[in-house]
Amino acid sequence: MHVRTSRLGSRTTRIITTLGLIAGVLAFQAPSAGAVSADSVSTGAVHSCVLTSGGGVKCWGYNGTGMLGNGTKHDSKKPVSVNGLSNGVADVQAVWDHSCALTTGGGVKCWGHNGDGELGDGTKIQRLEPVNVDTLNNGVAAISLGFDSGCALTTGGGVKCWGYNGNGQLGDGTRTMRKTAVNVFGLSSGVAAISAGWDHTCALLNTGGVMCWGNNSHGEIGNGSHTDALKPVAVTGLSGGVAAVSAGYDHTCALLNSGSVKCWGNNATGELGDGSTRSRKQPVNVSGLSSVGSISAGFNHTCAVTTAGGAKCWGSNRSGELGTGNTANRKTPTNVYRSTSGIEMISAGGWKGAGLTCLLTTSGAVRCFGANHGVSGLEPIASHGGQIGDGTTSDRHIPITVRNLRGGNAKNYRPDGSISKFSGGYAGNGVYNKSGKNQTREASINPGGTTRLYVKVQNDSNVTDSFFLKGTKGGNGFAVSYGTGGKNIKSAVAGGTYWLTLAPGATKTIVVTVKAGAGVSSGATQVVKVLARSAGDSAKVDVVKGIVKV
Repeated sequence: MHVRTSRLGSRTTRIITTLGLIAGVLAFQAPSAGAVSADSVSTGAVHSCVLTSGGGVKCWGYNGTGMLGNGTKHDSKKPVSVNGLSNGVADVQAVWDHSCALTTGGGVKCWGHNGDGELGDGTKIQRLEPVNVDTLNNGVAAISLGFDSGCALTTGGGVKCWGYNGNGQLGDGTRTMRKTAVNVFGLSSGVAAISAGWDHTCALLNTGGVMCWGNNSHGEIGNGSHTDALKPVAVTGLSGGVAAVSAGYDHTCALLNSGSVKCWGNNATGELGDGSTRSRKQPVNVSGLSSVGSISAGFNHTCAVTTAGGAKCWGSNRSGELGTGNTANRKTPTNVYRSTSGIEMISAGGWKGAGLTCLLTTSGAVRCFGANHGVSGLEPIASHGGQIGDGTTSDRHIPITVRNLRGGNAKNYRPDGSISKFSGGYAGNGVYNKSGKNQTREASINPGGTTRLYVKVQNDSNVTDSFFLKGTKGGNGFAVSYGTGGKNIKSAVAGGTYWLTLAPGATKTIVVTVKAGAGVSSGATQVVKVLARSAGDSAKVDVVKGIVKV
């Protein structure tokens, strides 16, 4: 799913993978401590990793097979350091159930699940910390990871692969699993870049042509057939003029030197971007897309960064992985919300029904969106969420900054919540905490009665920001609902996916309706908490509290 290339128009080389008003005065709060800048980001199925500006590696998300590399199997909803890789790393890649890093010395290290030899260390032993890939201690220029496989581009322009080979994705002419790296047939030299998808792999040649091999069930190899290829074959119509290639789950895309993009393979959710859902065995043009600098093909969605630094995505959007603010699929490219400039690279990943995307900004911040609920019942990645890295398990339909990965010159983001009942003023203006202390209002109702509370969300920073709201669902005979502007937003607020965008000093009011069932006993209490979280700095939250008594 990944390839190293220079983004057209970019200032650097990047890795592309399978991103209070108090008494009327603005009070600018200090940014959170521990801000880190990233140089690249790689999004896997249920975890992600970044290369920091200091040459170290941090990962977050599911860790049941040790793919976070911190010596444990404990999941993390925010980035943790990979053991032994605090510096000296040139690239990092995250995929299905393992991760790999390319060192500045040209060696490769991998960690995580190893049931098919995907760590390349000559064993099938799971590793919770990085281990060397056998025979690849030096001389490697780039790496790319597939489902349970990995590939390396040597400094001599050759390709070597290892791991699972049931569909011929290692390209050695067999379907035999390899626990150490083997040569790809016919590609001992002349290769400029590589990209490993789920069960197929592609190479960009020095001539500008593209060759692919492996699984071809949906035409993802692009040679006009549905027959698997155990050795590299040429992609039809792409004998030259290609700048980059990205292999996804069962589709593939190529960036041309002209800045346009062609895709082929499965198109069930519009991931080819040609305006249809018809799968293609040969490359077709992505509709309305030009001046592209980089591309990334994910599970069943695709993304691109323009030379002007804007992010666009298309295809499946079931979990909000297109970053449009909703969950509607798109058959042609659409802008990622508030990401039309300042984007350096993009990485599309995730799994079926749980797509995930991460952005890297030009300031080194990382912002992710899409699924954050994990993947249910699918070993070895059955997980409980946290893959976005914002400290929660709530899906995000627009980008939110990964905890502490705020880059250089981070802004002073600050949500401010306050709460009122029908009569009386608001409590909490200019108060910031996670408990609701000094931001509380109480109300009384009879059994079967209804009352309303009013939550005002205010942007206390000096820059426009988006805020995610999460509120109490109710229970024990109480029903709690949320609305604004006459619109029912109960499910979105209860699920933590509701968001709003405010200019500096601007406010928006949410109406909270609490109803006590007729059978609720006297003295019963419903506590309602509403949390506002900054998209610009996911560590910044504010909580207000309502107490309703019968």
